[in-house]
Amino acid sequence: MLIAYVLCKKSPNDDLQKILMSYGVSEFHASDKMSINKAMQEVKQEFLSYINSNSYWGVMVFPCGSRFNLLSDLLNLLNEIYKNGIIKHCNLFIDEGIVSKQELIEIQKIGFIDTAQICNSALEQGVQLADLVAALCGVRLRDEIGQNPKFLSYGNKSGYDPPIEAEIGYELWASLRYSMLHSDTPFGEDMPSMAMFPTYGYGFFISDSCSNELKEKTDKTFGAVYLGCIH
Repeated sequence: MLIAYVLCKKSPNDDLQKILMSYGVSEFHASDKMSINKAMQEVKQEFLSYINSNSYWGVMVFPCGSRFNLLSDLLNLLNEIYKNGIIKHCNLFIDEGIVSKQELIEIQKIGFIDTAQICNSALEQGVQLADLVAALCGVRLRDEIGQNPKFLSYGNKSGYDPPIEAEIGYELWASLRYSMLHSDTPFGEDMPSMAMFPTYGYGFFISDSCSNELKEKTDKTFGAVYLGCIH
């Protein structure tokens, strides 16, 4: 199980509402089937572009057994982000069903949280950005855990001629890796051409209650981001 968070410099609601209206869509759901829905495909690409241009994102991974006991890990995540200088003050919008109203009170006590609220994603469009990030990251992690990934063809529209066959989870890195939160200090022997940047404590967190096997697979998936050649 994973939760995605998106940090925006300003409220994205007006901009996202304009995108949705331009395609005649009331709300974007990343889980909706898009193969026969051209409008939703276009909205998805617009949202991806918006994330890369206007925000940064990250994920936290939990075992399924933590579904109704997320508060402690969420508090740790928020405090670590603050400690690493990623945010100073912010307004926090949480999708319905993640925390209870009582747990929200505990989150509101954090000093750098100006306001925190549970909200309907149809009314708080910024939550739809996190939904998209969570969907792509979920596919990426599922492929790593299951070791049976699906493949797609990436051609001219993705910058490849001739086309290549790549795991469907590749879309995460092809479309969002530049905006994943990461350390400014790279690591690796082949810098700068093959520089990798660590993400733990920035764009990647994992619950202490995860098994060692899950921690290993999750770290392999999200623990570093490559910011070299991008198509």
